[in-house]
Amino acid sequence: MKNILFNKITFLVLLSISVYSCKSSMEKNFKNPPGEFKPMPFWHINGDLTTEGIRKQMKDAKDAGFSGVSLLPLAEKSSTRPGTSPKFLSDKYFERYQDMIDIAEELDMEIILYDDNDFPSGMAGGKMQEKYPDHTMKRLDKIEHELIGPVFFVDSVPGIQLMAAVATNIETKERIEISSFVKNGIIEWQVPSGNWSIMLFPLMKDSFHKKYLCMDFMDTVAVRHMINETYEKYKERFGQYFGNTIKTTFFDDVGFWRHPRNWTGRFNEKFEELNGFDPRPYYPALWYNIGSDTEAIRNAFFNTRAELLAEGFPKLVGQWNEANGLNSTGHPPGNYDPTPIDMNADIFKFYRYTQIPLTDAIIRYQFGQDGHKLISSAADYYDRPMVATEIYGAYKEHSFDSLMMYRAMMDLFARGVNMVIPHGMWYNPKKVYISPLVSPYSQKLADALPAYSNYVGRSSMLLRGGRRVSEIGVMYPFEGLAGWFCFDNPDNIRQGFYVSPETDYQTISGWLTNDIRRDFTFVHPEFFIEDNYSVANGKVKLNNSDNFQEYSVMMLTGSNVISLKTLQKLKTFYDDRGAIVATTQLPYKAIELGKDAEVIALVRAIFGVDPTKQEKYAEQSNSNAQGGRSIFIRRADKEKIGRVLKEYQPYPDVIFADNPELKTDLGKLNYIHKIKEGKHIYLFTNSSDETISTTVLLRGKLQSEKWNPHNGQIIEETTREEVIINTKVYTKVEIILPPVKSIFVVGNKE
Repeated sequence: MKNILFNKITFLVLLSISVYSCKSSMEKNFKNPPGEFKPMPFWHINGDLTTEGIRKQMKDAKDAGFSGVSLLPLAEKSSTRPGTSPKFLSDKYFERYQDMIDIAEELDMEIILYDDNDFPSGMAGGKMQEKYPDHTMKRLDKIEHELIGPVFFVDSVPGIQLMAAVATNIETKERIEISSFVKNGIIEWQVPSGNWSIMLFPLMKDSFHKKYLCMDFMDTVAVRHMINETYEKYKERFGQYFGNTIKTTFFDDVGFWRHPRNWTGRFNEKFEELNGFDPRPYYPALWYNIGSDTEAIRNAFFNTRAELLAEGFPKLVGQWNEANGLNSTGHPPGNYDPTPIDMNADIFKFYRYTQIPLTDAIIRYQFGQDGHKLISSAADYYDRPMVATEIYGAYKEHSFDSLMMYRAMMDLFARGVNMVIPHGMWYNPKKVYISPLVSPYSQKLADALPAYSNYVGRSSMLLRGGRRVSEIGVMYPFEGLAGWFCFDNPDNIRQGFYVSPETDYQTISGWLTNDIRRDFTFVHPEFFIEDNYSVANGKVKLNNSDNFQEYSVMMLTGSNVISLKTLQKLKTFYDDRGAIVATTQLPYKAIELGKDAEVIALVRAIFGVDPTKQEKYAEQSNSNAQGGRSIFIRRADKEKIGRVLKEYQPYPDVIFADNPELKTDLGKLNYIHKIKEGKHIYLFTNSSDETISTTVLLRGKLQSEKWNPHNGQIIEETTREEVIINTKVYTKVEIILPPVKSIFVVGNKE
């Protein structure tokens, strides 16, 4: 009996020590955040590297609070825009790189290995162009002839290879694939009677983006050559530092920026493997409407390109990093833009193998803000504990100050970021050609950097890992984006922005985050049909081991195209007491050929709306005997969405009692809720110039403290007020946020 009692007492003592140690460790790290959580800015090496210059600048960076640097070599420039000297990848260059590593070890700093000289990645400092010209970037062209038959058509075929040749009868729309009539680079074909359009689709060697030709990101042979010319060169010299001084590599702008018709030689083979039919007769759909199959065919094309890109550069680089004990991070172009089709193919698939997905928060404050949740949502799906941001690049120097550092950072923390790479430091701070200068050599920022670095460190430490509480799933309308998109769009809209009029998913993102203040997760429709998402008890569950989530409401944003399988699973959710909110336009086209009628029937069953005649509906509700509910809001706004969510989700995780409305669009009031190591961690951010005083209701009984990331102070809440909302218990917390301030509420739930 005594032994049993002793064991119980010992267990309780050990348990109390364990709990105390855990608490003390988190509090200690909050007050003095470890370097791994602090900012590690880009360091643009625009000048002649010397050991003395490297030492001084790295020490000054350390004193400013930066715990590491992302070394960014630059290509040779003009006298006003100096590049890196010694030359990238030369022996002398690697000698100076060794200096950087040695000094980093002395200062307990980290080096992030940037994989090229200047962006985009994939030039290998000119090696791809010099040594592997057959593996540089390619594009798809269209050469079109209109002829009246009968006539004999003869033409030479330019470029690397002919991807397709299609004759289309202009009146009947009949298509004939005629590439078999090519011999020795010449196509000859007897044109039948009638008016015909003959289109040749050659694969062409693409032009320059920067100083050197870039590699073909979809060509795995090209990627392996690039890895051998860059990553392996660093490994040969610095492999002993992998996993300690060097933990992360960075790639930049891997995708289609300035090359929207990027294509590759294996495309047709991959298309047939994925879709089960020959793509060649359908190539005109990339430019023109070819009839009722247009949207389905475009989905097949652009999904194929997304798979080729995902399985190319980011996969092989991610695998190389994993094999060498490193993490890969970086971004494609336009990862926040309304359409991925001509920028990164598919932002979710792009990050399939990347250990640390990264969002590129650049150009100006709040640019692309409604798209940043795409990257953290992809990280959620892949159960990645870290989400990075490259932030501030191309902000205007004259409008950038210490407050702007915090504004933009707060907004990104609330959208899931927990690793920060500011843009950035410059070796020669007098010749900055991508503003702003975020450096100890900036007169207006220098004094603010240590406090900023600690702020980032504290926030990143609390937000890294764990799981995010999100109860709304917003379907990412990839099928609608792909079905609408065509090359050389007739409206000459800039890359990343050519979307159909009904596309509203980013508007919904902004309303939910900034106005209604209900957190959500984007759900990719193709992933949704997989086993990682299950439906049970009126909820959709993301079945991750760490960052699992449960959505009680699914939102179907405006699109006229959807996968039949996706819609069938949404119908299963609806039949299992699920709630679905649809906005702007219901789908009536399937991405599967010949399945439009089934899509129309399912939409009718879920929403009680004929999607082919939806213009006559302003707002239509529907329900079933099991308790499932749906609503279609044709002209959605934030007030309508907020009203419906109060009805469909009456007990949300976080309630802003008075839901403050800001006076201007400069800055936002946002939040994020994570559960980590058994603790509930809520971050509330005010990036505006207004003082915000509000009451928030946090679901459950919470014993909490307020942790101030700006100064590291922790204040225990001595009193706790609970309120009951229709039998549900909420804990009432008063939040007062001065301009450009944030606060964590940290606690345990009973």
